[in-house]
Amino acid sequence: MHELELRISDVDRDRAASALHTAVSEGRLTWPEHEERLARVYAARTGAELAPLLADLPATGSIVATPRQEAPPLLVTFGKVRRRPDPAVGVQHVDVTMGAAVIDLRDLPTGCLIDVVANSTLGKVEVFVSPGTSLIDEGTAWLGKRSTVEGHRKTHRLPVRPGAPVVRLSGHSVLGHVRVTIG
Repeated sequence: MHELELRISDVDRDRAASALHTAVSEGRLTWPEHEERLARVYAARTGAELAPLLADLPATGSIVATPRQEAPPLLVTFGKVRRRPDPAVGVQHVDVTMGAAVIDLRDLPTGCLIDVVANSTLGKVEVFVSPGTSLIDEGTAWLGKRSTVEGHRKTHRLPVRPGAPVVRLSGHSVLGHVRVTIG
């Protein structure tokens, strides 16, 4: 069976929706076109239904997501750990309980996408990224805190460039702190 005949996943739909969001922000699509295509993306069941919606946009890679490599989870309890993960491993899990984890994602290669699932319970997860990195924070906090700070107060935040590395942060903070430092 050909790849386009296979059923697509929610991840595939989200990837296509992201391409449409980028296209409208760059002026390649009008808002009414974006709205129409987005509705069709979320209604699509196969790659064949999805392909025509992105065909006239710059190449976004494969429409159907390939399985992403996951690193073994980093578990920190009553201690502090520093890590500089391999950018080839797309998913990083960090679970901190009454401790701290420092994740250094500075100097990621162009076009790199890393998902960080950072869970903090009575602890702290600190993620460092380079200026110009596209940061998407989808995490939550309950009696905890999530924040983004500039590393050097005198520098201005650089705009995200096309092809910039993407760090997608998720997870949950309970009576803890998840902080991203840019710079």
